[in-house]
Amino acid sequence: MGTHVIIDARTRKVRASLEAPGKGTSIFAVDLIGDTWDDFAYFSDQAVRFETSSDFRLRNRYVRAAIAVLFSHLDGVVSEVFDALRTEGTFNPYLPKRPEFCSLKAKMSAVAGFLAHERGVRLPAVDLDIKLLRDIVNHPSVTKGAVAAGSSETVLYDGADVYGIAIEDLTATASAVDRWLNAVCGAAGYERFRDTKRLCGEFARAVAGTPGSVREF
Repeated sequence: MGTHVIIDARTRKVRASLEAPGKGTSIFAVDLIGDTWDDFAYFSDQAVRFETSSDFRLRNRYVRAAIAVLFSHLDGVVSEVFDALRTEGTFNPYLPKRPEFCSLKAKMSAVAGFLAHERGVRLPAVDLDIKLLRDIVNHPSVTKGAVAAGSSETVLYDGADVYGIAIEDLTATASAVDRWLNAVCGAAGYERFRDTKRLCGEFARAVAGTPGSVREF
């Protein structure tokens, strides 16, 4: 068995597994929030590939995976920005009533309001209607309702509607999410992606350095 040293690129916490596959010692720096964005790109590309070849079973499998990780990435980044801004007193007026248990939508609204009024940054529009279908992927037995555009009528969605997601709509939503997150991260001074390769190098140099250098890392 080998040893895997795993560094959380977000917290810089280090964990070790002494019963890992392989031999010797391997060092990994991981960034789950960043990886979900790469996962989305892979899954959406695979969905296009299998739609082109009319293999709709695999096409639908990759669409389900793509929509899940897209909103995992959005939720991860927004939650970290939200938590970082909570350390600033000027953010308090924008906090939801129960910030520890609020929704992604409430966090996004708080961040957008703060950046608009305190830093003069107007964020680009982002349409998250497709999130209803992500919620159904995560909770397959639920039914979700939304008011139809230009109407007061509520449209209900269930598991069957997940199979009607157009790849073009999914990628358009991802592009809008990408623009919105880039604007948020730039205005909030937040690093959306972490350099895991650099972190591995820093850790390796710390291990080879003076006694106590690993703790300093």
